[in-house]
Amino acid sequence: MKFNVIKDEGNELVIEFETHDLTIPDLVAAQLLENGDVTFAGVAKDHPEVGKPKLVLKTGKKKAKDLFEKALEEVDENLSSMRAGLGKK
Repeated sequence: MKFNVIKDEGNELVIEFETHDLTIPDLVAAQLLENGDVTFAGVAKDHPEVGKPKLVLKTGKKKAKDLFEKALEEVDENLSSMRAGLGKK
């Protein structure tokens, strides 16, 4: 899935996803919220029929971009684990 980095200022990251579906951005935000270094993670969308979802991430001391990358890896691992439960790789 494609996305654009709108803002990257150390402990704040705003990413706009190239989709109208909120599923993946919400999944990533939920994973981010499990990290104790994240102070805020949420998804905003201007209007359901127009606009693209934006993930807003704020952190304490760690770089937001690093925590975003870590969350993507964790989501991938979780999905791989689910596929393995179905007998698929």
